[in-house]
Amino acid sequence: MKTSIIVIMIILAFTGLWAQEMPDSVFERQAVEHLTALLNLKPSDIHFRDDYAKKDSFRLETVADLMDRPYKMIEFAERFKSNCQGGQPEPVLRFVFENLRKETQTAVLRRYRMPEDENLYAGINLYYNSVELNRLLMKAHSFLYDRFPRALDSTMALVNAEDRKFLLDEFKQSVLEDTVDVNKPVDVLDSIQKVEEQYTKRFVGFATKIKKDFIILAGIDAAGSFYNEVMRFQDDIKAGNLSVEQMLSDTIELPPQAGIAEYLGSHEHWAIGGVGDDVYRGEYHFILDFGGNDIYELSYNPDSAHGTIIIDMSGNDIYNAKSDFVIGSGCFSAGLLYDLEGDDIYNGGNFSCGSGYFGLGLLYDGGGSDKYYGDTHTQGAATFGAGIILDMSGADLYSAALFAQGCGLVEGVGLIADYEGNDQYQAGGKYTETYGLAGANVHYLSLSQGFGHGLQPYGGGGIGAILDYSGNDNYVSDIFGQGASYWWSLGLICDSDGNDQYVSYQYAQGTGVHLSLGVLVDERGDDFYRGKGLMQGVGHDYACGIILDREGDDIYQADDLSQAAGSANGIGLLIDDRGDDRYYVREKRNTHGYGNPRRDFGSIGLFIDMAGRDIYTGYGKDDSYWKSDSKWGGGMDIEFWKTDSTGTDGE
Repeated sequence: MKTSIIVIMIILAFTGLWAQEMPDSVFERQAVEHLTALLNLKPSDIHFRDDYAKKDSFRLETVADLMDRPYKMIEFAERFKSNCQGGQPEPVLRFVFENLRKETQTAVLRRYRMPEDENLYAGINLYYNSVELNRLLMKAHSFLYDRFPRALDSTMALVNAEDRKFLLDEFKQSVLEDTVDVNKPVDVLDSIQKVEEQYTKRFVGFATKIKKDFIILAGIDAAGSFYNEVMRFQDDIKAGNLSVEQMLSDTIELPPQAGIAEYLGSHEHWAIGGVGDDVYRGEYHFILDFGGNDIYELSYNPDSAHGTIIIDMSGNDIYNAKSDFVIGSGCFSAGLLYDLEGDDIYNGGNFSCGSGYFGLGLLYDGGGSDKYYGDTHTQGAATFGAGIILDMSGADLYSAALFAQGCGLVEGVGLIADYEGNDQYQAGGKYTETYGLAGANVHYLSLSQGFGHGLQPYGGGGIGAILDYSGNDNYVSDIFGQGASYWWSLGLICDSDGNDQYVSYQYAQGTGVHLSLGVLVDERGDDFYRGKGLMQGVGHDYACGIILDREGDDIYQADDLSQAAGSANGIGLLIDDRGDDRYYVREKRNTHGYGNPRRDFGSIGLFIDMAGRDIYTGYGKDDSYWKSDSKWGGGMDIEFWKTDSTGTDGE
């Protein structure tokens, strides 16, 4: 008897160890298999055909693959987080670039380097004697006046001058909102909408000629190269191997009446500052500042498109946008901004602070508690390109109005990756929602915070993401945000750690709308989710939304059509792995695992809680299974940590 007991204990101990080593994703898949079987479904029923809408030439391959297997959004979010883990620009941008491949693309450039123009430095002389400084300046000159322009020529080779102008004028305006629209009569608003639709039709008529890979790859090469250079500079200066004062004072002796503009580092639109407090005003191509509390008053003329490289080594700096397309913004080129230290303020407007508009924009902040402000298409936003913010540490504030904070529009990937600190994300509050989504209440469009957006019905959208690796964070949006999407696109938030709060009103927190995908993954912490409706794991109109919370004692609050709801042939999932949770809803009828019966077939809503002592209002109940009064909807709250399977995804 004693021997048998010992054997059983050994088996149990081994089994428990195995269970601990199994990734959570295995148990989550098993739970989905279990619940779908109880509802007379299979995991493979979590699927959309690709012919619900007319195929277009702008669909991204990643979005198309995930529309075929929406549950894979969780795996993609984890892979996204893993590939961006270190915060070094080039690996992040390489992963972003891989996910900009179009579904119809038969070939994609991997690396693109033209041989340097042998006449590039003709007439240019060295001004500084420092080898290290001259190496950096020569590299900047090469990218700004050789590789970026030639990459742009390849990108726009098939686009005529009239259509290029259209992209900078009418099409750009169609992205922007007008605060006075809310006061205009309905017929005027309809007229404006028809004009914007004509802009969209014109755009899709020639946009397939734009070959964005060339300029994006040139920007990626520059981003990685300059990151290595500035990190080397920073290390050598801190170690005492380089003296800023000596580098800047050790110059050649100029001959009488020398044309200073002919000397490297002294070009027009170039500036090099020391460790004091400097002010930079106007349009710049290159700035290198070694320290001090600096002020940047920046402008950009897109009619004379050029690259921009700004490197600030330290100090509490203020960046003010005096036009569109500044502060780490790439318009018809690449714009790179590296600020390595200090508590900085980024006052952006439209198309700013990590914005890629037919180009690549990168804002890298190496440390400090920073404040990011912007209006539209800002703070990690992209159209036909990549727009990225990488913030390495500090308690940061992100505040913007629209299409911001990890927003991917057509053929774009927008990303904020924030690695440390208790951060605040605020989106909305400026542009009133005028389509009646909020009823008689006054609410505002956000379209931000891990948001993907397409051009219904003409062109699929992009990928928008927020990756936050640690800290107690607050996310606040209004209508559309927080891992949400609209029209053949993907929006995601992956928050790794911290006690976080997610507050929104509608279409948020893991929600897909109109043939699109949204996912919110929160891995650890005691979290709070609040909103009105169409949120917390909702798919509406051939769309899928997933919310996954893996650890912590969480609170979910919503009014209706939320917490695992499928609407109009949509699919919604809510999965909570561990913790003592509370699920509050006002409307029992269409929450906690609900799928309404629309069109030729129904919708799917799956609610899963796998551990903890939980409290519900609505269908849910602790230690129970249930089926809602709907087509395919139900849930389970049971201790579900199986160890007898490696798990499958239903394929």
